[in-house]
Amino acid sequence: MTGNQAHRRFFRSTRGRIVALLSRQGATVEELARELGLSDNAVRAHLAALERDGFVVQRGERRAAQGKPAYLYELAPAADRLFPRAYLPTLDTLLELLTEQLPAAELERLLRTIGHRLAQRWRASEQSRSSEPLSRVRWAVAVLNELGALAELEVAVEGRSDCPGGQARLRAMSCPLAALIPSHPRLCLLVEALLAELTALPVRACCCCGERPQCCFEIDLITEH
Repeated sequence: MTGNQAHRRFFRSTRGRIVALLSRQGATVEELARELGLSDNAVRAHLAALERDGFVVQRGERRAAQGKPAYLYELAPAADRLFPRAYLPTLDTLLELLTEQLPAAELERLLRTIGHRLAQRWRASEQSRSSEPLSRVRWAVAVLNELGALAELEVAVEGRSDCPGGQARLRAMSCPLAALIPSHPRLCLLVEALLAELTALPVRACCCCGERPQCCFEIDLITEH
């Protein structure tokens, strides 16, 4: 299912319709129930699920002409990601133009620079200054997951003559750039550079860049002396 299809499917559901109504303005349970043709209890159940997911919040009360004041529900900032955006087609087109106009080596250098720059958002963390290589790798896995991967540290290989500290392998069954990787496999270099900057260790991409991309990065656990 494509992103657009998933969005359309969500907004045809009851929760999606609630989100669409709240995008216009805040509303009470009674107002939503009347608009949707549902019972108050049914609407409360959907609102509870949306609140649990962080998409809806209660903000104050609205006083009815008769009866008790009712809670007013509004969208939380996190709900923005539920709405379709032009980020993906814009980025896809930008990458197409860069691929057409830049030599391969220059494009790869640019992608690595972007990865290093992106890593700066997390470099201030105490974990980035750990003297233990494996601790920095575990932290980098957490950062990658924050960006949308389902990554884990799958293998810690025994030390080799050229890498006595051993080697770690990071795998992610869900690539955070999955929608772009099949057409632009060089994007793996961006993530490789991100991980290298976060861990301060040598990193090599060994990703599967097919129709369902899967991340794989080998990291040399070099101990500082």
